[in-house]
Amino acid sequence: MADKLRRGQQAAYASIALAFVLWYAMFVIRPFNFWLMMSFSTSVLACIAFAFGRPLFQKQEWSGKNLAIGFASAALLYGIFWLGNQVTIWVAENLPSLLPNRSEDLTAVYANRGALPPALVGALLFFPIGFGEEVFWRGFIQRFFLAKWNGPKAFTVTALLYVLVHLATGNPILIAAAFACGVFWSGLYWATGSLVPVLVSHMLWDPFIFILYPIM
Repeated sequence: MADKLRRGQQAAYASIALAFVLWYAMFVIRPFNFWLMMSFSTSVLACIAFAFGRPLFQKQEWSGKNLAIGFASAALLYGIFWLGNQVTIWVAENLPSLLPNRSEDLTAVYANRGALPPALVGALLFFPIGFGEEVFWRGFIQRFFLAKWNGPKAFTVTALLYVLVHLATGNPILIAAAFACGVFWSGLYWATGSLVPVLVSHMLWDPFIFILYPIM
């Protein structure tokens, strides 16, 4: 048992470091197509989560209640982002020194949409990208921290790591979005105690905000 716990701890810390390397490669080095790189990266992290963090969820967690929470939370997060976009528009128009490059930064967030056919990008965002991110960050990393610390500390550290891994983008809009998502999904996982609502929320929200109904 002690050896298993030690291997799980080593895997958690090593995979966090790996996530930073992969995100840096995706956003800075960009060795090949962004969406294929993102799919590869989230798949690798998901495999680590399943290898060292099982069980990530139980069969009974796939309940109507959890699915409904996932759908509702995806809609809520989309609404939060729509409202946030209105705020950034107002700030850019009335306090331009605070967001001097709002349009350019927002355009850069969506710049990769044309790298593959939209239907394929949407499918990849649903799975493995949305699925893989949640399995790793909430299902493995936050659950690992919850076993070590109390809920508030595990929530804070997981959300902070989710933001920090996106610093490599150098895009203030994307970093702010990562902050909002990290707080929202880490909070949802903490509140529900189940990975299923968070999985559904992320897997639906990604294709909606990037492909179906982008916020520009």
